[in-house]
Amino acid sequence: MNQPGSKSQSWHRDGPDEGYIDVFVPLVDLTEELGPTQLLPGTHDMKDVDSLNGIHEDELPSVTPLLQRGEILLFDYRTLHKGLGNTSDNKSRTLAYSVYTNQSPVDIHNFPDALTLEFD
Repeated sequence: MNQPGSKSQSWHRDGPDEGYIDVFVPLVDLTEELGPTQLLPGTHDMKDVDSLNGIHEDELPSVTPLLQRGEILLFDYRTLHKGLGNTSDNKSRTLAYSVYTNQSPVDIHNFPDALTLEFD
């Protein structure tokens, strides 16, 4: 959830492993003021993303999809992305988030305490 008054996140990957797909489904229509997700296409193939620190973001081509409620954004887990700040007065940006893979599903980067998909 991205609440009113929040700041933009730093660029990040959800993890370094190949074969994972992030799935974002907004539960509200996205606008620029709600702080949508911004992505840097092609960065999933970059080995040294730390070298991007200090580069001004205007120097890199980014995309910021303004999805409608229920539309789906799929992207490689390794793609650099960030949630932008929510500048609205009173509306939160909510979304459903999932990660899919055809590998053994262990996402220790986002869920370090979850060794399996079983519930405690």
